[in-house]
Amino acid sequence: MPYRDRIEVSFEAGHRLLHYQGKCASPHGHSFRAEVILEGDALDELGLLVDFGDAKHAIREWVETHWDHGFLVSSDDEALLGALCSIPEAKVYRFDAENPSTERMARKLHDVASDAFPRQRVTVRIWESTAQYAEYSGETR
Repeated sequence: MPYRDRIEVSFEAGHRLLHYQGKCASPHGHSFRAEVILEGDALDELGLLVDFGDAKHAIREWVETHWDHGFLVSSDDEALLGALCSIPEAKVYRFDAENPSTERMARKLHDVASDAFPRQRVTVRIWESTAQYAEYSGETR
């Protein structure tokens, strides 16, 4: 695909990996950075693959509503959910019966971007530090 547009959204969130043997079993947070890459073959009548403003707004709005300054938790993590839900101001985003790993975060944001921009091929990278990211670009064929 000859055209590629990229937008970036940064956010703060906490998570932990249930049943993990190591530091990530403890609740902790990251300064995440999400990159959404949209690819396509054709431009619109204005010469755009997508309007950057529309793309950034759609992704940023979803991230701010669901993840930013929230805690990402497996629906199986009863102890952490119980603790967080006892705090009225807590923002909790549940991953259905799966750990909120960076890989699964990339898949979820990929689904969101694909719904918002169905004519483009989507790739998502979620950076959990300056040195590492997880990437998801859809199901393998």
